Amino acid sequence: MEIHNAHEAQVLEIKTAKGIKYISYNKVIFIKAENRGTIIVLNNSERIFTKYPIKWYERFLLNPYFFRCHNSYIINCKYFDCLCSSDIVLKGNIRIPLSRNRKVSLKENQILLEQELYG
Repeated sequence: MEIHNAHEAQVLEIKTAKGIKYISYNKVIFIKAENRGTIIVLNNSERIFTKYPIKWYERFLLNPYFFRCHNSYIINCKYFDCLCSSDIVLKGNIRIPLSRNRKVSLKENQILLEQELYG
């Protein structure tokens, strides 16, 4: 897997069973660990199955835009809507679990994201 900068848009190069896919960061809603690989869920409801472990993506998807909120999930903070007790609600009413010990980090990450986006 690689990252490409094409006119300021970052793109993931993912090897799948069907071949290589190029995915814009902006299209990724979240990544979920499943079995020994991952599922990448896109904003057009497409799901891409890969053999890479979720830890692999942490190296490429940097804070504050992406956040590992749970052992099994990385979210795109662009789609963050609100926080409900032990869940993160993403736009489209998608609920993602939030680990207790990552709750403070999520708040800090959201502050960093706001500063980066809005100065």
